[in-house]
Amino acid sequence: MQRETGPSDRVIAETAWLYYVKNMTQGEIATRMGLSRPTVISYIKQAKAREIVCIRLSGEHFRLNATADALTERFGLESAHVIPVDGLSEDGSLAEVCQAAAQVLLEFIQPGDQLGVSWGKTLSLLSDYVPYWPVENLTVRQLIGSMANPLLPTSERCSVEIANRIGALCINLNAPAICSSVLLADLLKAEPIIHDQLEKLSDCNKAIYTVSPATPDSHVTHFQIASVRDIENYTKRGATGIIAGRFIDAEGQPVLGEIDTRLIGADHATLHQMEGLLVVSGQHKLEATRAALRGGFAKKLVIDQDLAQSLLGS
Repeated sequence: MQRETGPSDRVIAETAWLYYVKNMTQGEIATRMGLSRPTVISYIKQAKAREIVCIRLSGEHFRLNATADALTERFGLESAHVIPVDGLSEDGSLAEVCQAAAQVLLEFIQPGDQLGVSWGKTLSLLSDYVPYWPVENLTVRQLIGSMANPLLPTSERCSVEIANRIGALCINLNAPAICSSVLLADLLKAEPIIHDQLEKLSDCNKAIYTVSPATPDSHVTHFQIASVRDIENYTKRGATGIIAGRFIDAEGQPVLGEIDTRLIGADHATLHQMEGLLVVSGQHKLEATRAALRGGFAKKLVIDQDLAQSLLGS
């Protein structure tokens, strides 16, 4: 018979329970369990490594400053969480924001909620930081259809990962994000299953998303939802930002075009009725972020400090 190479999860869990829940000291746990104190310390570390213990921080930690209060007042937000990123690279700043947003998300959602999830690099990174923290009777819905490249941070990938970590029912949107023709899009939207899924997106009372600038290098071009020419056509109509695949102008109002007729996902009106948690990092998102906030797409905001100060200074 092969012997175990380490302590069982049960022993690790018992140690963690005594330490984190019963507030016993390491010495008291050692005496109670017949272990040495160094072994208890090792077991507590293993409880985190094995994800038996997940750490959850209060979102209040990220909002006790004047910048957050100023953002809340200017844009009519319920709360803003400003993340220090002094000296960090663009990727480092994004990681800091996503780690904080993962903690804020756990306070944002409540039992019985239906959460709409967008896609992109920000949401994908955030989903990997969400602690395993089950929330009772929660549903996660994909806000835009599926995408062809499984290596990219697609909406289905983000939705599934977040749902797995918070113990939610995940309902994917079983249709392509973009169709090759308006006729095909209309036919798919009329299919009973897809029609029902689209209708039930309006049941989402909350949503988490980021925003992108309406520029040729936007994520919608990387995902082949739009071409560079498409982006140019939308910017000529005044588009400044893109949220969940939908274009908005500088005031956060819808900018409609040919892509909207072929896109399968939540439309502007459906997105607008959800209580939004907006997660943004990077100066290149300044105008798009301002547009989303002016348009009322967010009630809560997680943002890096540099971008926050640019919003307030402009």
